[in-house]
Amino acid sequence: MNQLNAFEDTQSRKSIVSDTLQSLAEQARQWREKIDLLEAGQQVDRTEAIADLGKLLDVCQNLRDAILSEDSAAVWHTKDELHSVVSKLDDAAVKRQRYLDLAQFLAAGTVSHRREKTRQERLRLRDAAVAELMEISAQTAPPDLPGPAVPEWLSWACNLDDSTDDPDLKNLNANFPRVDDFVRQLEIELWHDGSVVSSGRLSNEDSAGTKESDGSSSGMRIEEATPEKETPSAYADASAAQEQEESGTICATEEAPVATQVEDTEATSTPRAASTDKLSFFAEDEVDTMMLYLGKAKKEGKSARKVRALMAVSNWLTPPDQNPVLQPRCGIRVQLGYTGKSDLAPVTPDEAAKAIEQEEGLLLFTGGADLLRWSLGRSTGGRFDAVASIRRLSEDQLRSWFSKLYKIELAEPQVQDVYRLTRGIPLLVGEMHRRTIPVPEAPPTWLGFAIWTQIKQNYEAHLPALARELRDGPPAVRLTEREISVLKMVVIASDTSTPETIASNLMENWRKFHHPEHEALTSADEVSIRVLLKLGLLPMRSESGLRAIKAILPVDADDPIRQIVSYL
Repeated sequence: MNQLNAFEDTQSRKSIVSDTLQSLAEQARQWREKIDLLEAGQQVDRTEAIADLGKLLDVCQNLRDAILSEDSAAVWHTKDELHSVVSKLDDAAVKRQRYLDLAQFLAAGTVSHRREKTRQERLRLRDAAVAELMEISAQTAPPDLPGPAVPEWLSWACNLDDSTDDPDLKNLNANFPRVDDFVRQLEIELWHDGSVVSSGRLSNEDSAGTKESDGSSSGMRIEEATPEKETPSAYADASAAQEQEESGTICATEEAPVATQVEDTEATSTPRAASTDKLSFFAEDEVDTMMLYLGKAKKEGKSARKVRALMAVSNWLTPPDQNPVLQPRCGIRVQLGYTGKSDLAPVTPDEAAKAIEQEEGLLLFTGGADLLRWSLGRSTGGRFDAVASIRRLSEDQLRSWFSKLYKIELAEPQVQDVYRLTRGIPLLVGEMHRRTIPVPEAPPTWLGFAIWTQIKQNYEAHLPALARELRDGPPAVRLTEREISVLKMVVIASDTSTPETIASNLMENWRKFHHPEHEALTSADEVSIRVLLKLGLLPMRSESGLRAIKAILPVDADDPIRQIVSYL
């Protein structure tokens, strides 16, 4: 997802408060129908009535949060006063949208100039103008933005005559100084808006030096569109997997590479929406490989198959249908079009082993750390399981999870909060999800400032308990002592390691860290390391064909896994 979508801040949409008010009216109507039945002495299902009343109360609270997040001073006592408040907020939202549309228009465009220094100066002015527009848009009651519609706005502003007493010009000078600086120094013929850039990308010349700007005062990160890397097709990934399997190179011996099981913590495992229009939080190559083996299993008997089973695993498995593995719209079942019953609930290794022995077909299992560890450890004799795991999620994936799947209108700073607090680690994202949606049947549509602050505080207060789950929790979450030791070692070594030296510092150079309680890593630790990588507890390289030890990346100073390790 392009970062320009950051401009679709919650506050910019007129429908948020209005839709919540409409939802409240609908819930109230349903409750009134039950009251009418009660007053008529009719029988009403008590459980259903209580559930409807709970929904009415939740929607009422969501509406209050939405209103007070936009205007903390808003006061109302009657329905008429409530509708008046919402109407004023809607009017402000219309004004706000003009600012955000113009900010997006400016950020999506670029400037050309024969002198690179001048071009960079113009772009810095552009970025300052965008930041100013964002700041004004965040006001409770933003003023009217002068000028025509956004597509014509820049041309109109650049053609204002400084020698006249044009009131719009005075308005720009007085109330929009950074925007005025930009348009005053811009030659409109050197401007190139986003609509004229092929496929939404800038040329190398236009994109140079404009990859990123930081609207620090507004708290927004604004990035230019950059050329996308060419990625191999699903067919190519599957073919490669088949070639590896047939040549006997896919196995889990101590020296085996982590061929299709490494990823950059932010750049890979992106949602699969291009051709299937479905979101996925698994790595594409892992899902494609599973589909390959499912297809082959239709032609091969059980004894001829080298793949014993398919495993979809994660440290985040609760709530049962609100996690990336089992979620009905994006889970592994919908990714594979799987119609069996073996994946409908997480299983233990014993349950999986029994089912594999009894069943003829290629089974798909879902589970956690215990199932993953068992699967990786039993890959011998050229037979193995195909594993797809939920690893670290990117900021875009987090945005998709909450906004696309659960229709929660998170403001961009809230998305950034989620990423900062969790770094996409599934164990932590799962906890944030449960804090954000305490009632799975009734996700909120909006999270006001006060509620969001409370969610973050509760989440951070629960981190010690999450750490205890890694040590003493259920088998689907719990780590072994050696896995915990490896986690601690990576954190220790990361302070003085680079991506190139982290592996050697964990192996032959480990003594220099003076932690004799932890033994240096060897090839015997491959399974332990792969468990930590596949569960997203450690960041990974994006290159394929690496042994697990070589795939480890240093842990950043602000990575929340450091805090988790401090409690272990």
